[in-house]
Amino acid sequence: MLGKRCASEMEACLTEYYRQECLRALYAKQEWPRNCAWVSKGMMAKPPRRARKGVSFAIVPEIIGSADPAVDRSPIDVSPISKLELIVLLSQRTFPVQA
Repeated sequence: MLGKRCASEMEACLTEYYRQECLRALYAKQEWPRNCAWVSKGMMAKPPRRARKGVSFAIVPEIIGSADPAVDRSPIDVSPISKLELIVLLSQRTFPVQA
């Protein structure tokens, strides 16, 4: 339990440090141009925003391919594998011959 408590305290410290750094960077960004007499409005202008790329859909649906009806698409059982099945699977592996 001691390790978990120390880990959570360390995570809290890192989170607080990161929050402080973000706030410091934000305030520095806001205050820096005001303190400089040589900064013009052109220097403070934001770069133009990139146009968003939208998604377009075809007016008429297209058939790209056809599904093979012989393939079984029923859901499979995802029960965990037993140790015996794992041993059998590992024993059946074949390794390539190294040249």
